[in-house]
Amino acid sequence: MHEPVVMSRNVVPKMLSLIFIGGSIFASCRKQIAVQSIPNMPVNYTIYDNSAQAIKLAKEGMISITNVEVENTAIGYGGLLVVSRTITPSAEDLAYDLSCPYEVKQDVRVRPSTDNPFTVRCPVCGSVFNVAENDGAPIAGPAASSDSPRRMRQYRVIRQPDGIRIIN
Repeated sequence: MHEPVVMSRNVVPKMLSLIFIGGSIFASCRKQIAVQSIPNMPVNYTIYDNSAQAIKLAKEGMISITNVEVENTAIGYGGLLVVSRTITPSAEDLAYDLSCPYEVKQDVRVRPSTDNPFTVRCPVCGSVFNVAENDGAPIAGPAASSDSPRRMRQYRVIRQPDGIRIIN
């Protein structure tokens, strides 16, 4: 015959404490997860070395692409923002969707900030995003202050022998 299990009085408060601490950690982590609000749209775009776009990217550090110029190319939801490896700490080219992730409208596009070469700003809501160091994370404005920060949609950039290819 089995004997009943007797729990000491100290076990119950310890278990409750662990449950409370675990729940607190989960709740605080959940609050910091960035929401991806920009719809997933096709992206397939190449910037060839020595093209006007490549020269402008090297000179200015970032460029915006809002028109499809070649058949079988796609530029995402609101266009592409391409950031040159010359201004990124990782020394890699980066690409994002141009649409503001807080406004979520194809025609509301972020623009380079005049006061910081690593950031872009939404002209409508005023949100500021770090596109060179923090993978499009919001650093100011309503996109950063909500319970679920809205990060810019980032696309893959593949270095090729004749330029860079941007895909999702």
